Amino acid sequence: MTPLGYIMLPIGMAALLMSKRWLYRFFVFFTLFSASSAANFGEGDNGSALQLWMLFGFLWLLRLLLDRLSTLSFSIDRRILRPCLWLMTFLLVASVSLIMPVYINGALAITSPSLGNGSETPLLLTWHNVTQLLYLVFGVLITISVAHSNLRDEERHDTERILLLSALFVSLWGLFQFLCNLTGIPYPDFIFNNSGSASGKGFLETLSGVGRISSVATEPSMFAQGLIAVLPLTLPAWLKRGSVFSVPVDRACSVLFIVSLILSTSSTAYLGLAILGILLLPVLVRTRTVSTAKALKIAVIASAFVAVVFAASASSIPIVGDVLNVALLQKFTDSSGMERAMTISLAFGYFQQFPILGIGWGSATSHDLLVKLLSNVGLVGTFAFLGAIFWVLRANWRAMSPLVSSTSLSRAAWSLGLAAFLFTSVLITFPLAFGNFWLVLGMAISTGWTLVPARKFPAGPEVPL
Repeated sequence: MTPLGYIMLPIGMAALLMSKRWLYRFFVFFTLFSASSAANFGEGDNGSALQLWMLFGFLWLLRLLLDRLSTLSFSIDRRILRPCLWLMTFLLVASVSLIMPVYINGALAITSPSLGNGSETPLLLTWHNVTQLLYLVFGVLITISVAHSNLRDEERHDTERILLLSALFVSLWGLFQFLCNLTGIPYPDFIFNNSGSASGKGFLETLSGVGRISSVATEPSMFAQGLIAVLPLTLPAWLKRGSVFSVPVDRACSVLFIVSLILSTSSTAYLGLAILGILLLPVLVRTRTVSTAKALKIAVIASAFVAVVFAASASSIPIVGDVLNVALLQKFTDSSGMERAMTISLAFGYFQQFPILGIGWGSATSHDLLVKLLSNVGLVGTFAFLGAIFWVLRANWRAMSPLVSSTSLSRAAWSLGLAAFLFTSVLITFPLAFGNFWLVLGMAISTGWTLVPARKFPAGPEVPL
């Protein structure tokens, strides 16, 4: 148990007994804290961590289970039944895929995913496969529960406030880390960067001699991905269509997030901002916020402005040029980029040999969402996962309307957040063990139910976003 765990466990137990809502709020707040651990098991490459979101998420699920047992009701709300069935199908396929390591029984050699380490290990069913499946089970249960808990506007608005508050704290802590790196003040990593996992040491990373920002996340890329997914919540304030807190506060949060992303020196941050900007334009057109012609004009002006700013900064400020060069241009040719390419190539080779169910969930490492799915659960599992994502995005897209209500504002924000999260996952793999993906997916599911006829499921009263 970590010092943070000794503090949070009593809080969680008290909330378990007294307030289901506060358990949920703690879970939401800590979903971005992927480097913050309540307990560590082992160290280094063999280490794992019970993250804070897992602690509160487990206690919240336990409370929900006790409530369901008291009423003997375990059904899924029909408004979100279809995407939940897709997710459960994916979970079922991932479970069945564990027969593959037993079937292969060492006949396939798995090459180490570390660059320069050519060691090979016979593929066998191990506890690693089981624990990875448990992560998946936990994540799917979290997603379904989040979707259930946010079908009403006031509940969804509460989640948005807690998550935006969390992102605000994460950004401020990231800026504090940047100041520590800049001034030489020792960074107190023992507070929130206490994960015993090897992947949780991102706060030690540097780029061209510049300390990188990971804040409370395992590494800069995860820090960036979390903020990219939350950033769309501040969009209504810029459009003067609503706000989470207030228009000035939401706009200030938006600026703070973008500054933090730029200072993170993460390629995921830079490419994620570009992806989010590209995805934003069709959403604005779909919601009739701007015309197609105006959207194209905005795209051209924004692209030109960004290009000029980047070029001027890189040429006039040497350190900026070095950082941009390493973070973007050299990213795909340095050891990190080569290792990512190697894992993708190896994983795709495993898929080609076993295309139906892959080689078993948790057996292959790949820094690519699609190839990771193909290699681990084959065509069947990949189809089920993409089917769930396609249903959610399609439902939200078809139900999008002018941004005049809290539901339509939330739908646009969470659709953008999920889409941006998935595109950035292509760069940094599937974030299975982190809570922000499952939260974003659950929220996007909760906003897509309006395709069900309103006469069967009347909507609740509208409230400001």
